[in-house]
Amino acid sequence: MQRLTRNLLILFLALISFDILAQDTLQIDEVGVTAKRNTFKKIGLYDGEYVEEYNIRGFTQTTIFDGSLADFWTSDGSSCVSGNIAPDVNSQNLLVKWNQGGSDCDWVGMGFGWDSWSGKDLDYVADTLALELTLRSTGKPFTNIPWAFCLEDYSGGQAWLGFNTSFLADKSIGKEWNKVTIPLHLFPYVDFDVDLTNIKQLLIQMFSGGELEIQSIELIPFAGKLKNELVAKESTTPIQIDGNLSDWKEPFTKVQDAYEFAVRHSQDSLYFAFNVTDSSPRQNAGKKENLWEGDAIEIAFSTNPNASKKRKFLLMSDQHIGINCGENPYIWNWKTNTTIDAANYSIQLTDNGYAVEIAVPNNLFYSFNPEPGFILDLEVALDSGTLKGRDEQIRWNSGFETGFHESPKNWGVLILN
Repeated sequence: MQRLTRNLLILFLALISFDILAQDTLQIDEVGVTAKRNTFKKIGLYDGEYVEEYNIRGFTQTTIFDGSLADFWTSDGSSCVSGNIAPDVNSQNLLVKWNQGGSDCDWVGMGFGWDSWSGKDLDYVADTLALELTLRSTGKPFTNIPWAFCLEDYSGGQAWLGFNTSFLADKSIGKEWNKVTIPLHLFPYVDFDVDLTNIKQLLIQMFSGGELEIQSIELIPFAGKLKNELVAKESTTPIQIDGNLSDWKEPFTKVQDAYEFAVRHSQDSLYFAFNVTDSSPRQNAGKKENLWEGDAIEIAFSTNPNASKKRKFLLMSDQHIGINCGENPYIWNWKTNTTIDAANYSIQLTDNGYAVEIAVPNNLFYSFNPEPGFILDLEVALDSGTLKGRDEQIRWNSGFETGFHESPKNWGVLILN
C-alpha cells in the first residue's frame, strides 16, 4: 500500500512538472519570443568566396532602401542633385541625378535615415557586415563612381570612406544591374570617434556629375578580400628600360580607363611599367616635391613583409616615390625629400598617351631584400593635369580618401612571386 501511494505521488508530481513546462512553453510562444534562424542565399564577393546561412547575431535593421523614400533626403539645390522614384511603370527604384558644377552646389549628396530614423547598434556586427548597393547606369557607364560614403551617429560623428574599384562586382556599371559591396569595418570609426552603438544615417556625397538608378541598399553578411592584389614576377635577367613595354609579357592591371600597370622584382631592383591614356600627355610644371601638380605617377609601398596591414602610420620601411612625367622628368623620394638620381627610367609618347618604365635599386630603401613569397603593401596613383595644375588623381586601391600616401591601411597588396 505504501509502495502504491509512493508511486502515485511520483506520477502526480511528474504530471504537474510536465504541465508547468507546457504552460511555460505556451506563454513564451504567446508573447512572440521564438527562435528564428536567419538564412541567406550564396553571395559571391570579389574572388568567389561565399557566405551561406550566415547568422547576423540578431541584427535586423538591414534594409536601408527598398523603394520607400520615407527616410530619404537630398541636399538643397535642384540643379545639384535630385532623387525620385524612376518613371518606369511599377518602378520602386531610386533615380539619382547629380551635378556638382553648379554655383550653389557647395555640398552635393543624399542621406538615408533608415528604420524610421531609429538609432542603429552596429558595434557588434560591423566586422561581419557589408553595405551593398544594387544599381545601374541610365547613361554612360561608370568604372569608378565619384561618391563617398559615410555613417553618421546621433552626436554628429562621421566616418567617411571613398569609393574603391574593388567594391564593384563587375568591372563597370552599365545598363545591367551591378552590385557595389563595401565592408563596414573599412569605415574609419575609431579615427573620428564615431559611436557605432547609435548610428543615425547613411550619407553619400557626390562629386562631378552623373545619373544612376538604385534598386536597393542593404546590409549583408560579408566574407571576401578587402584589397586589390597584384602579383610581381621575379626577373632573373635585367629589364631594358626604354619605354617600350612589349617585353612585359604578364597581364597589366587596369585602373579605370586611365592607365594600366605592372610590377617586377629582382635581387637588385623593383621595376614598374605604366601605360597611361592621356589626350594631353606629359604636361607638368611642378617642381621637386610638387610634381603631383601635373602629369605624374606616385608609388607608395612597404619593404617590410611583417608590417601590420592595418597600420595607420608610416614606418621606416614605408616608401613614397613619384616620377614627374612632364618635359623635364625626374624621380622624387618624399621620404628623404630628394631626387633619386640612381634610378633608371624612360618616358615615351604613345598613340593615346605615354608609357613609363622605372627601375629603382633596392639598396635605396631601408633594409629591403625582396624574396619570392613576400607580401607587401602597395598603392599607385596617376596624377593627371596640364601646365596649369592637376585635374584629378586616380588610385589603384584607396579610392577618394585624402592622404593615401600616409595611411598604409588603405594600400593594396603586392605579392612577390
